[in-house]
Amino acid sequence: MSVPLNVLVVEDNVINQKVVVRMLERLGLSPAVALNGREAVQAATTRPFDLILMDVQMPEMDGLEATKALRTPGAQAVRSTIIALTANAMTGDRERCLDAGMDDYLAKPLKQQELELTLRKWFPSFQPPQAGPAPEPLPMQPLIDPKRLDQIREIGDPGLIKELLQLYLQDLEQYTEEVREALAAGNFARIYESSHKLKGSSANLGVETLRSSCILMEGYARAADRISVDAHFSIMQEQMDEIRDYITVAHL
Repeated sequence: MSVPLNVLVVEDNVINQKVVVRMLERLGLSPAVALNGREAVQAATTRPFDLILMDVQMPEMDGLEATKALRTPGAQAVRSTIIALTANAMTGDRERCLDAGMDDYLAKPLKQQELELTLRKWFPSFQPPQAGPAPEPLPMQPLIDPKRLDQIREIGDPGLIKELLQLYLQDLEQYTEEVREALAAGNFARIYESSHKLKGSSANLGVETLRSSCILMEGYARAADRISVDAHFSIMQEQMDEIRDYITVAHL
């Protein structure tokens, strides 16, 4: 018999959050959601959680700070299993997560099978419901990775992809506005943060061109290289226009 699990998903990116929540729902779970580390700490004081899936880089309070607070002796979540979710695969990231008090580490974009295996690892009594028939594969998508879309399609209802893509289009508009404002103010830290956020959304939906562009923009912003940021932002605007047109024409 499967053991019911109380799960908290801590993720500031709405697209990433919805994907993780849907993956958990497919495993028969009904997770709670927090948008940042501060909300996670507050949520854990009012309700015990068996598992906390914690994004690492978030505003207000990041995942490492939140985990340290949750691991304070006497805290409600001191015994919760905390698993990091991060898009960074840099050497030492896993060690930093474990040093902060996290129990394990999952790379984003998250895959259904990896999530299920991790849950079985930490909760041996957990048994997900029997899977239904596999959906029909999607046709080839030149600008959006068809394998990633198939993975998303497997975890949700037919409208999930459309919902996530609409949110992604909103992300593109927000990114354009934020970078323009940050360029006018010379705020390279803001450009880095916005690029990091869009990188996560792009990776989760399989938009490789923009994911790669965001990585480049992060580097230019970190170096405060105004000329390169300006030039690459123009390239990214063209890429975003192509993605918008493709989503419209392909009726995704």
